[in-house]
Amino acid sequence: MTKVIIAVGTNCNQHDNALSIREYLGGMFGSDIRFTQFMRTKPIDGSDGYYINALAQITTNMPYEELKQWFKQLETSCGRNKEDSCEGYIPVDIDILQYGNQHFKESDWEHDYVKYLWKELKQKSK
Repeated sequence: MTKVIIAVGTNCNQHDNALSIREYLGGMFGSDIRFTQFMRTKPIDGSDGYYINALAQITTNMPYEELKQWFKQLETSCGRNKEDSCEGYIPVDIDILQYGNQHFKESDWEHDYVKYLWKELKQKSK
């Protein structure tokens, strides 16, 4: 089993989408998932509105590329599409930040909310 850290977020219909993504992922990973709190954050590009973001830790036997593809399909099934994303409308965003010992999206690790939620997630893992 591989430990995976993911970031999830939404900037539209935030409350409902946050609950939905938590349900979907909980259904997929069951007791093998730990979520942080969902945190309200400002967009990193300075645009109007806000996001709801969280981190989660899962364990899986799924290979990285298969897991990444599954998350992309989940985003699409939750209403995400390229045109809306270009307009800044993000119903669900799921990014793999760590798969096993390999880090991804290094710039995301520098965001204050990721640092804060990472500390919370580590506390929950003890």
